[in-house]
Amino acid sequence: MRACGAAASAAAVALAPDASAGPRDVTPPQRQDHAEAVYPPDGKGGAAVVLALVVDPTGTVTEVSVREGASPFAEAAVAAARAWRFAPATRGDGPIPARILAVVTFHAPSQAPPPPSTPSPPPPAPGVQAPGGASPAPPPEEVVQVAVKGEHEELGTIHIPRAETRFVPGAFGDPFRVVEALPGLAPVISGLPYFYVRGMSPENVGYFIDGIKVPLLFHVGAGPSTLAPALVDSVDLFPAAYPARYGRFAGAVIAGETAPPNMDHAHGEFQVRGFDADAFAETPLDRGRGSALAAARYGYTGLVTSIVAPDYALGYWDYQFRVAHRIGPTDALSLFVFGAYDELDYKKSPTFRVEYHRADLRYDHPVHEGNLRVAATFSYDDTLTAEETDTGTGAQAALKAPGGRLRVELDQHVSPQAWVRAGADAGVSRFTVDSYDGVIHAPHTDVVGGLYGDVVWRPTSRVEVVPGVRFDAYQARGETALAPQPRLSARVKIAPGVASITAVGMAHQEPTDEVFVPAQLPNVIDESPRQSYQYSEAIEALLPARMRMRGTVFYSLVRATEVAGREQSAGIEVFLRRDFTERLGGFVSYTLSRAETTLNGQTSLSDGDRTHVVSVVLGYDLGNHWRVGTRVFFETGRPYQQMCETPDCSAGESPGLYTVHGGLPPFYRLDVRLEKRWLFAEGRWLAGTVECFNTLYKDEPIGTSYGPQQGLTINTQSPVILPSVGLEGGF
Repeated sequence: MRACGAAASAAAVALAPDASAGPRDVTPPQRQDHAEAVYPPDGKGGAAVVLALVVDPTGTVTEVSVREGASPFAEAAVAAARAWRFAPATRGDGPIPARILAVVTFHAPSQAPPPPSTPSPPPPAPGVQAPGGASPAPPPEEVVQVAVKGEHEELGTIHIPRAETRFVPGAFGDPFRVVEALPGLAPVISGLPYFYVRGMSPENVGYFIDGIKVPLLFHVGAGPSTLAPALVDSVDLFPAAYPARYGRFAGAVIAGETAPPNMDHAHGEFQVRGFDADAFAETPLDRGRGSALAAARYGYTGLVTSIVAPDYALGYWDYQFRVAHRIGPTDALSLFVFGAYDELDYKKSPTFRVEYHRADLRYDHPVHEGNLRVAATFSYDDTLTAEETDTGTGAQAALKAPGGRLRVELDQHVSPQAWVRAGADAGVSRFTVDSYDGVIHAPHTDVVGGLYGDVVWRPTSRVEVVPGVRFDAYQARGETALAPQPRLSARVKIAPGVASITAVGMAHQEPTDEVFVPAQLPNVIDESPRQSYQYSEAIEALLPARMRMRGTVFYSLVRATEVAGREQSAGIEVFLRRDFTERLGGFVSYTLSRAETTLNGQTSLSDGDRTHVVSVVLGYDLGNHWRVGTRVFFETGRPYQQMCETPDCSAGESPGLYTVHGGLPPFYRLDVRLEKRWLFAEGRWLAGTVECFNTLYKDEPIGTSYGPQQGLTINTQSPVILPSVGLEGGF
């Protein structure tokens, strides 16, 4: 190490309590390799670089960022850290992700490093091994803490940290768009960020930000998220039997968590592309006792849509503002205000409009081994969707409602083996508009309340069990209902690196709790209260080359309580993953499934049925901060039902009519991304990106029509190719 002129060190270790963490018998990660940092050829003198690292459960460094340090030493330290290998942090007998700070100290090759101040050098900090067995370099003037965050990954979820999401081709660097590459998801139309999840209708999929329900997470069109990318800390897809904290949706839940307030230093990011721009900034307040954050995005899409889809016009914007401040030594008060607007017109007629605003006031009070949060949320929603016709739009559905919600959330470790999560909420919404396809409900007030609780229990290091229950009561459209919803999930380690995960549960959705999808009306089942029953069984395994695999079988059933209707789906999912922070990383997801709808005794394939859905996403680090990636998406054709005058829908006339069932042709799409990043002193960076969605300009089959003269015609969505040249930066 001394021959190379660099050393790595870390000072005191501190466990970081976190309300989202599980029981805290946490052991920090330990260095296992002897990789050496190389003194940069254009370096002069000595330097110290402070790095923030994320070490995943396999011991791989998945994220490296520079907290302090200047070029060229920062680049050399980052390059070295990416090659480090650790014995991962553990909780009990299970590996967990960890966030640590480390110092890489460089000395000019011509000068010897300063001798230790005592004959016996101090030992490394607990859990941190100096590279090559060399004693660590002296710590900087301020003690650098190594913080281990025992992040609890919910059973049955697919959890994607933000560090990986920006590498996914076709997602345009947006954290939420990565869910489109996950198993079980099929978009309503390719590129439109509204999904059938395991065959269930998009209207049954719930979106949450910090536990706050929102009508959508994605802008229409190019589909960036309605939150600034820098504000998103993680994204979770709960395809079924989600934690008791979430409720009131009969299908899946897609949940985003924001990064906690940064009270240490100012930072910001920006992004400019061919169709929108966004900016984000956060700064400490009151000498580190608080912080203020502001972010916004604006889509200037008129020029792009006039070229690639002249019949359409769309626009969108969003904003976020947050101010947080410590009250006394432990408590904290914060206000998070955010909102978004989307509008899509077809032939100058409104097809889709969503506007929402949220203001969430939170008070956090640490309790023994946990955290208590009391929050109040004001909300306003104005949503509309309409069916497209040849001349514009036809039938519409619309909701408009201001509202408010109070909630209490408690996370507490009651023993080294058990962690309790409980809460309650009550909300009211005043619907001034509530209409569906000509059925207009009088203005009404919906009232909803609920209690929930679950326990993360680890009786042994090989077993984790999460029993939970949610109980909702509501009055919607003048009707009152009670909805108990038990849930249970369990993870059992059956061999080294192999575990089984079981999830089973019930969920309920009231009729006015629905998500609107562009150019598509909710079906009859989705206009009724719904009760769902969900089950899945999975096997996950660690594979060679730091790959992970999960295979899942699932079954879901949604029953409408006011009409004779139901939706059910069953299938198999396979998900193979290697972190994008590897030189070659990516996802391979495959879903084999069947989805059916039964209405008034008649059963047919659901609109969301796709027998096969495949996503292959690969990213490769070319070196020198160049990175290239590609994504291939494939799905078999959706089902169709067509009335024809001949039994096979061929041209011709007959006195009778025939109902013909079939499947549309399959569809595939190729997306690519190229990125070059430059790093500067004090953590500043700049990146140029070239990205293209639907590079091969493929059109997508979406339906059928019939005429006696021409027979059956396959209707296609006009092919949309979306190239993007962008500039990103941050500090």
